[in-house]
Amino acid sequence: MGTYVDAERAVADWINSLTASLVGLGRPLSKGAHLTELRGAASACYALLSLLPGGVALGVENPDHRARISASIYGPTKEAATVAAIAYADTLLTCDGRPQPMGAAVCLVVDPDSVTGPLWLPDQAGPRLLVDADFYLRPA
Repeated sequence: MGTYVDAERAVADWINSLTASLVGLGRPLSKGAHLTELRGAASACYALLSLLPGGVALGVENPDHRARISASIYGPTKEAATVAAIAYADTLLTCDGRPQPMGAAVCLVVDPDSVTGPLWLPDQAGPRLLVDADFYLRPA
């Protein structure tokens, strides 16, 4: 079995499964997580995920993919994007060592010390905040 997983897809699948708390109509990140930018001005909040440099962690005997995922949280206003970014950052802290299915992967933990943001960083697509975190993943 390999060590690496499609971390972006795994995290997007996990975020999009959180329909009771984070994603869907009336939720902070109502349009969910995507791997490509949505076209047009954001009418509701969504996350655009990017994989940053990572590696293998926890040693040869127990190799896991340490994936640094950057979530660009877009919204129609700074206030809405801020609410969504805070909700996402809080949700990351629920990945606290109990294995969680994430698409074709299992997340062992999100290192709470690795979470950075929400950071206000607007761009041409509209209001945006960044939240980055290290996910420790292995194939399911």
